[in-house]
Amino acid sequence: MLSIITCSVNPKLLSQLSDSIKSTVFVPYEIIAFDNSISKYSITYAYNFSASKAKYQNLVFVHEDVEFLKSGWADKLISILQNKNIGIVGVAGSTYLPSVPSGWYLPDEQYNKVFIHQGFKYKVSSVRFDNQGEDMTPVFLLDGVFLGMRSDVYKEFPFNDSLEGFHGYDVDISQRISTKYSNMFTNQIEILHHSEGKIDKSYFDAILNYKNAMLSFQYSKRIYYLEFQMIQHFYSHLRCFYDRSSSIMKIKPFFRIKYLGWKNFFNFLFLLINDK
Repeated sequence: MLSIITCSVNPKLLSQLSDSIKSTVFVPYEIIAFDNSISKYSITYAYNFSASKAKYQNLVFVHEDVEFLKSGWADKLISILQNKNIGIVGVAGSTYLPSVPSGWYLPDEQYNKVFIHQGFKYKVSSVRFDNQGEDMTPVFLLDGVFLGMRSDVYKEFPFNDSLEGFHGYDVDISQRISTKYSNMFTNQIEILHHSEGKIDKSYFDAILNYKNAMLSFQYSKRIYYLEFQMIQHFYSHLRCFYDRSSSIMKIKPFFRIKYLGWKNFFNFLFLLINDK
């Protein structure tokens, strides 16, 4: 009834994940762990290869540094996925689809929905419980820490093999699926995620690649102040890795009046002119 797929590089974490699944899932299931410890394939390749081996109609793609904290989550997920209008189910996502490149997390908290016990690997901090959003809230973009979908949806929208590395695959697939189905945030699946992820140059390259591929998408009405915040945020991060000229060229496709509105367009133009 449930094929659980993960891309594995750490046997200890995989064992921990497997134990938590065994103690919380009471339906027939299989774990397909793609060993990526040596070859270092992209996560899209690992997921697509593993999904081709899955024997059940309900698929879960999950990071290996996750623990499931409460029993019964599989039954709840399967029940949700019986609704044929639903595309992907996740535990963290956003209710606004930006035109500017971004991950799922947006600068205005009201658009973010999340239900995760978040641990930290790259900084010293205690576990933080993020609990924001009503159950079964429609979202556009989802965090790849946990993605549940039916096999028929996956076959229609497989992971994008053109995306290299380990970033951008989640917002790419969730945005594409949102063109036909409703993606859902749920707080019925409680997990502990042991690392917060690492944002580096490869992350921003991946976000740019996925967003450039979606430029033909018919965006809904823009929220100009949010788009302005996001383009500033993205440009400032690009400048950490690229010179001014390269950063402007990368952000240029998204620097549009229809995305930002007249006032914010000229405000951002002024920022670019004065960026030395």
